Amino acid sequence: MSAPTPGFVEVDPQLVRKLQEIVGRERVITNGADVDSMSKDCYWYSPVLKDRLEPRTASAVVRVHSVQELGSTLSLAYRNDVPVTVRGGATGNYGQCIPLRGGLVIDITGLDRILSVEDGVVTTEPGVRVINLERAVRAKGWELRCLPSTWVKSTVSGFVCGGSGGIGSITWGGLRDQGTIKRIKLMTMEAEPREITLEEGDTLKAYHAYGTNGVITEVQLRLAPARRWDQIIVTGPDWAAVTDFATRVARDDSIPKRLVSLLEPIFGASFKPLIRMLPAGHSIIWLEVDDAFTAALVAEARQKGLSVPNVIAHHEPKRQPMLMEYAWNHSTLWMLKNHPGHTYLQFAMGPNFAEQAALLKERFHGRIHLHFEFVRSRGPSGEIGPVMALLLPVVRYISEDDLREMIAYAGEIGIASNNPHTCYLEEAARDASFPSKAQLKQAADPKGLLNPGKMRDFPVTPPMDGALPRFL
Repeated sequence: MSAPTPGFVEVDPQLVRKLQEIVGRERVITNGADVDSMSKDCYWYSPVLKDRLEPRTASAVVRVHSVQELGSTLSLAYRNDVPVTVRGGATGNYGQCIPLRGGLVIDITGLDRILSVEDGVVTTEPGVRVINLERAVRAKGWELRCLPSTWVKSTVSGFVCGGSGGIGSITWGGLRDQGTIKRIKLMTMEAEPREITLEEGDTLKAYHAYGTNGVITEVQLRLAPARRWDQIIVTGPDWAAVTDFATRVARDDSIPKRLVSLLEPIFGASFKPLIRMLPAGHSIIWLEVDDAFTAALVAEARQKGLSVPNVIAHHEPKRQPMLMEYAWNHSTLWMLKNHPGHTYLQFAMGPNFAEQAALLKERFHGRIHLHFEFVRSRGPSGEIGPVMALLLPVVRYISEDDLREMIAYAGEIGIASNNPHTCYLEEAARDASFPSKAQLKQAADPKGLLNPGKMRDFPVTPPMDGALPRFL
């Protein structure tokens, strides 16, 4: 285990014994190396986060297998002023489940029951893996509206607490859009934990809050009717021609689709399992479209001089290769493994995204590599708007100041940014729902013991006082 950092709270042996009485000896972990491992997520995507969060760790880990065990554990931690950080699949990139104040990590992956699938709504416990949820609802004629590329490891509550969009966002928008999250049940961090139920729009109080304002015990998601999705790889040597085709497909609402990704040629060499399908020097499009539209799209691509190296026919359940596992932040993962010394940024582009991207490439020549995901946007009042391009560029890392310069220049040319190099909610993608998140924390976590420090401006009291890491 790393050396304790300022504000570190120890779980003493007496408290460990009490935890063992709740969940059993084998589900309380105190071995230093194991605790350190279970105190980390995919924060290392960012060299800034890696530097700041590497020393941070819990003091102990508890694996809960029932809501009753969860409540008893939270009550015990509350009565002993022990901070708690909840852990799901630990696939987050922002240090969401890394404890800044030591204390206790609660692993909720044992809460893995799917409670019901009825009338286009699934009700599930928080620790269900997204892959299992998707397969269960598809067996009943439905599918998730939005799922992460990390679906094999991600839990549904981890996606709700730390995710935002993914496969399906081209049609349904982000996870928060179109009422996809129907209900969330939370457990408070008090001497006698209470259940709080959030319905419809109120669920945004707990959405993307890193588990700072309540521990999710149940999630209800609206579903979409299941479709037969074919996967299509389209490539070409001319970036403009490939971009034009991807944009046309993305913006054509008559084509049912689940994924439209657009990547520069440099990404292809990193996708080791797919290399034989990807012509060297070609830009790449990943498509998931309803199989009734496959033949026409393949013909159109070829008529426009593009290559179609592979069409992967629908199969239930999905089997390798799955293009969704080379999209979104999985594209980033493959690139970072093949290109050490790189990191990434997150940009929401305007309608002229291609021109904006060209300006970025010109300003930061040779240091920024383009990867777009197309998603359904939201209007100013939350209404569903047109398709827009998100840019998830992989960039050569020089310094924090250089990342600041990239973000600042993007703003100058009309590109909005999220900051993936901080673990603080206030500094990442703060939106209009943030004040309600803070109000819920006051009600659900009066001592500020849930994932303390991640809502940076929430008061931190002894024994948790101490310096927080600094970010961009």
